[in-house]
Amino acid sequence: MILGVYWYYGFPEGLYTYNYFTFRKGLGGHADAPAELLANVRVTDPDVIVTELKALVAQYPLAFIFIYRSGNDLQIGTGGYSIHDYDFELALKIEDILKRCGGASIEGLNLKKSELIRLSNENESDAVRLTKKHFSIVYSSPKKSNAETAMIRFDCHVQEDQKEGFLAAIKSVAATANLHVVFYLEKQYNECYNLMLFFTNGRQGVGLARKQQVDVAAFEDGMDVVIHTFAIQTGHAGGWDYYPKGEYKVLKIVDAEFIL
Repeated sequence: MILGVYWYYGFPEGLYTYNYFTFRKGLGGHADAPAELLANVRVTDPDVIVTELKALVAQYPLAFIFIYRSGNDLQIGTGGYSIHDYDFELALKIEDILKRCGGASIEGLNLKKSELIRLSNENESDAVRLTKKHFSIVYSSPKKSNAETAMIRFDCHVQEDQKEGFLAAIKSVAATANLHVVFYLEKQYNECYNLMLFFTNGRQGVGLARKQQVDVAAFEDGMDVVIHTFAIQTGHAGGWDYYPKGEYKVLKIVDAEFIL
């Protein structure tokens, strides 16, 4: 599972500049369309471009590129429901190839009459999902540079005298599971605290560094131990008036300006 900062509804303004690629934002709801980075180009030798793109994908394990080819015209793209820095950086590498090969931007091509070529590696997967019903995946509203964040959320309440030990324990679990961001909201109710906890990571793939795979099994197993040790109750106590709110309290964080 890959969590952390991504882009879907907006371009990462101020972070990337392209000569060939344009960003097509994702469409939520019934439209349900992924966000995409697309370049429409005319080249002298499309076989050379395709060969170089295959070599590029082979170099980066989590790379994904699709190509529509019609004669000397190509549409080159990447995308998905979570576009990370890794993908934007990959597009910069593709632009280097297009510049070197003298590619010229065009308006577009007829995709129905084009050959589709998909380039990817299948040795890594983001298919692992949470299995415990008290954990959920949630998504932030846009922050700096239109960044959004995918996070694990856990709602619970803990006795006041157990709170600090519990928070220290979940910080340790996060480290074991390869999670580098933990923050929460709280609200006191009698002698316990209602907590809304978030676990995630920062930007993924800056400089084409590998994306951080979260160890879901280590997270869920570790949290089960902590929940039992501190007699944690899931959900919140006391009704809506005691719902956690206010300023986020941070246990550990990276790339805070893109997350909070």
